[in-house]
Amino acid sequence: MMRNWVRWTTGAVVGLALAACSDENGGGGNAVANFADLPATATNMSASNDAEVAAPAVDGFDPSSAPLGTAPTGAWPYFSLMEGYEALSVKNRPGDSSRDFQRDVGYDRYEFFDGKKLIPVEGRLYTIKAIGKGVSIFEAQKTYEKLIKELGGVTVWEGGGKAVADAGLKYAEQRHRDSYMAAKEKGGVYMVRTPTGEIWVEVWKRFADSDDAYWLTIVEKKALEMKAKLLDAEQMKAALDAEGRVALYINFDTDATAIKPDSQPILAEIVKLLKANPTLKLEVQGHTDNSGAPSHNQQLSAGRASAVLGALLAQGVAADRLTAKGYGQTKPLADNASEDGKAKNRRVELVKR
Repeated sequence: MMRNWVRWTTGAVVGLALAACSDENGGGGNAVANFADLPATATNMSASNDAEVAAPAVDGFDPSSAPLGTAPTGAWPYFSLMEGYEALSVKNRPGDSSRDFQRDVGYDRYEFFDGKKLIPVEGRLYTIKAIGKGVSIFEAQKTYEKLIKELGGVTVWEGGGKAVADAGLKYAEQRHRDSYMAAKEKGGVYMVRTPTGEIWVEVWKRFADSDDAYWLTIVEKKALEMKAKLLDAEQMKAALDAEGRVALYINFDTDATAIKPDSQPILAEIVKLLKANPTLKLEVQGHTDNSGAPSHNQQLSAGRASAVLGALLAQGVAADRLTAKGYGQTKPLADNASEDGKAKNRRVELVKR
């Protein structure tokens, strides 16, 4: 009998406007937490292939139909990597650009495939590429499936990546899951419904990776925590007079330039500011955190700045009063080492010209 061990580890930016901008086969092994710097206790676990599978409804998996389980104890992200595995980093794989897809953020959106449809889940997101030797994707899937089952959860789907395309679907955000070589990819999705919400787990084998590497994604579904407040036109004017600039936190679709509807009030205040001060000219600046490739962040920030400019022009602001420019991750306001710092750095600034 193969033994798998798991260690359970123990364990906001207040902005000026709306919530922060949303901006990537082997032998048997043991699953043991590798968070060596944290205290731990171990739970014995027997690997099994008879895991409970949720019966899909006609239209696919219904999360509300899953049995009520228990919440995992310990610190986020609740589940360790397999024994002997570590997260991809510039130190262990300096030439591997796929680390740009890794995420550990307080709030994001991720789509899970249930065999028939894509289920978008919003909440805390953790995506990591696990690097090591000796663990097949099958063993990794069955290990995390067993962990979810021990909490009272279910298997949502297991299969080949091509199943998504065969169902006529396309991820809104592909992330590490390849769309062109999907036939060579494998995945598994697992979920536990807890008294306070849902925890989703995806184990994925990317075609371009070595046979014993795998991707682990964990999402804890939760509501958006507002970390900012609406800045009105008078406050914007005061900041511009005092500092020559004002930072605004406008919501965009994740890793995209579309402005979310809930940011319309802040745009209305900018229009009010410009109409009340007809000689005021501004540069609309886009800024990101350091997640992802610098070149991508540069393009993203420029696109978001242009989107804000376009929204203002559509409200009748004269084009000669505004310019737009993206600065990517080059002008952080805070340390990107923390999620709060990253949230503060994802912003739009209005700067006097």
